[in-house]
Amino acid sequence: MFYVDGDRFLATHYCDAGNRARLEGKVSPDGKAIEFSFLDVAGSTKGGYVKAMAFTPIDTNHHVVEFTFVMPDGKPMQLRGEFQRTNN
Repeated sequence: MFYVDGDRFLATHYCDAGNRARLEGKVSPDGKAIEFSFLDVAGSTKGGYVKAMAFTPIDTNHHVVEFTFVMPDGKPMQLRGEFQRTNN
């Protein structure tokens, strides 16, 4: 979930691991993405948690999301998803 809080652009990731990571977004140096840095996490991190995220719009119907997910053993794992709007 993306939202504005005062002068900050924030995201809360409601994770299947059973927690909610909060991240703060800033426009990337090249201006093509919003890069989110970790603020805090609510709930257990036993199943891992999202540590960073980048949201890159491609066009009005496509975007890419990249995550850094911290595994239960503390090792980071990079994840990437490409998404496309569909007409129902």
